[in-house]
Amino acid sequence: MDEIKQIKNDGQNKERKYLDIVVLLDNLRSAYNVGNIIRIVEAFGFKEICFTGVTACPPHKKIMKTAMGAEKYVEYRYFRDSYAGVSYYKERGYKIVSLERTNVSQKIWNVNYSENSCIVIGNEALGIRDEILKISDVIVEIPMFGYKNSINVSNAFGMLASEFVKSLTK
Repeated sequence: MDEIKQIKNDGQNKERKYLDIVVLLDNLRSAYNVGNIIRIVEAFGFKEICFTGVTACPPHKKIMKTAMGAEKYVEYRYFRDSYAGVSYYKERGYKIVSLERTNVSQKIWNVNYSENSCIVIGNEALGIRDEILKISDVIVEIPMFGYKNSINVSNAFGMLASEFVKSLTK
């Protein structure tokens, strides 16, 4: 077997690609999770992040710790109300994709994702507000088979982001 070399090229990716995908954070409580989500958004080349309500925004010490510099390369927008934020993107033709377990959710791997999408990620304890779910174009979930019926919000977002990239780069 040939020698295996890790690829470590932060800031040197000449093939940087931007996908027209926005991520809207609906009142997330943990600044550490927000920082990790920013890092995922930047790594996958998503267009923008939208902070709403009580969601911590850069510059913030905890965000910067987990984002590890990614916050410098991502566009931001803020809305005091998450419904207003979702409506803003919907009016501009974005498909609203909410990550939430409901009676009408589709499994994250059963959806054909497209650019021009706004991914809504909900509050860790309360989830996504019902009024936002009602105007969503699709609601997706990560199936759970254990005793606990949820996982960390930034981990869940990472799984969905991966499904988006997989669908868009076939």
